[in-house]
Amino acid sequence: MKTITAIDLRKKLGSLLDEVSQKGEQIIISRANKPLAVMISMEEYQEKVLKKNREKRLKKLLSQMDRWKRNHAKETGNIDIVHAIREIRDGR
Repeated sequence: MKTITAIDLRKKLGSLLDEVSQKGEQIIISRANKPLAVMISMEEYQEKVLKKNREKRLKKLLSQMDRWKRNHAKETGNIDIVHAIREIRDGR
């Protein structure tokens, strides 16, 4: 992984974007010898960051659905799901 200062980033942004997007290079951006950010390709971002965020949102949604199901078990326990789906489909 390559490290570059913020000042050098400003000077070489175009060529660094090419390295990241075409070669899959990861670049650490630092200022005052402290790493502050990482530049990665869009493909890697979608694969690692967006996918992870999607999985977190799905787990949270599943948890909320389970909680709702437990809280409403008495009201929904006697519903025939197949019959309800057929009624909805017939109503279209």
